[in-house]
Amino acid sequence: MDEEIKKEPKGLDDIPELDLESYEIPPEERESVRDSSGGCLTFGFVGVGQCGGRIAKSFYDLGYKKSIAVNTAKHDLEKLELPEKHKLLTGIGDDGAGKDMARGRQAAIEHSQGIFDAMKRILGEVDHIFVCFGGGGGTGGGGVVPTIEVAKKYAKYIGLDELDRRVGVIGTLPSHGEAMSPVVSKNALAAAMEVGALAAKGKISPYIIIDNDRIMKLYRGLTVKEFWPKINSSVAKMLHIFNVLASRSSEYMSFDSRDFRSIIETGGCAIMGLTKLDKASNQTDISAAIRDNLEKTMLARSFDLKTAKVAAAVAVGGHRMMATQAGLQDKINYGFDMLANMTGNATIHRGIHEDSREVMRIYTMIGGLALPNTRLNELG
Repeated sequence: MDEEIKKEPKGLDDIPELDLESYEIPPEERESVRDSSGGCLTFGFVGVGQCGGRIAKSFYDLGYKKSIAVNTAKHDLEKLELPEKHKLLTGIGDDGAGKDMARGRQAAIEHSQGIFDAMKRILGEVDHIFVCFGGGGGTGGGGVVPTIEVAKKYAKYIGLDELDRRVGVIGTLPSHGEAMSPVVSKNALAAAMEVGALAAKGKISPYIIIDNDRIMKLYRGLTVKEFWPKINSSVAKMLHIFNVLASRSSEYMSFDSRDFRSIIETGGCAIMGLTKLDKASNQTDISAAIRDNLEKTMLARSFDLKTAKVAAAVAVGGHRMMATQAGLQDKINYGFDMLANMTGNATIHRGIHEDSREVMRIYTMIGGLALPNTRLNELG
């Protein structure tokens, strides 16, 4: 009988090398579009539906290139002057959702991965995401909440914390004439209340409500072609101004990025306003201007300012005005104190900046507000 040959166990030296061993995994490329707004925070905008797409496009025109338009209607996307890669068609058979919010919601849910992929492709790294929509339509009104959820998932994907504070909403309310349609009125109320409930619970921040009825009254005389671009641009510019102001230092009193963050991350609703003064002769001129700019805001009326949690007032005056007008500091302080009184116990962030225009501009932003229920009830 042959003796068994005992084999010595081999070492691991003869295991072949793999080509993969000589390569490092490259970091994942998340950003393909660069922001050129010049603001302190990098925003991403996702417009859902025709109105939402228009709002997103207005921010794109200001340098917020991380903007996407999502729509169920191919012809609406074709008419929107954005690069094609910034558009996403979420078709569900027929061309568009019409005024059917259920179809708009279905489209957003079915295309949630496509929306996420568009965010990954266009938004890249951002500090805050806004979902924009029009309350009376089917695509926007129905798709806004599912899109909010996708935005939160994307915010988590890029490493943001406190997700509820990092996703906000900009939405419109229909004018009185538009709301004469029972379908439009019903859609607008349902969408506003659903999004408003999220804002009240701190699940989004902030909720900025654009009131088309106020806009119709403030912007009389515009041509049809001018109307919506002018309105959407004005709203976009207000948020942009605060973002830019927060990026600029001041030799007097800076409104900085931390101040700005505290407003947009405090939950609830937010409003913004602007008033220009050629001079501030009287003690109450600036305080009156602050009251005036809140009354003339394009955002929804009937907000209870006493529900505010945080606010900002930023005065921007010309070089000569700042240097020569006696008592101007006292008048500015009086205006700031008046805003504090109007908003109850809200924290007030103050800023004084200087520019080359020889006028005084007062910018106000108030956050953490309760829903404007009186205005919303008019839709019911």
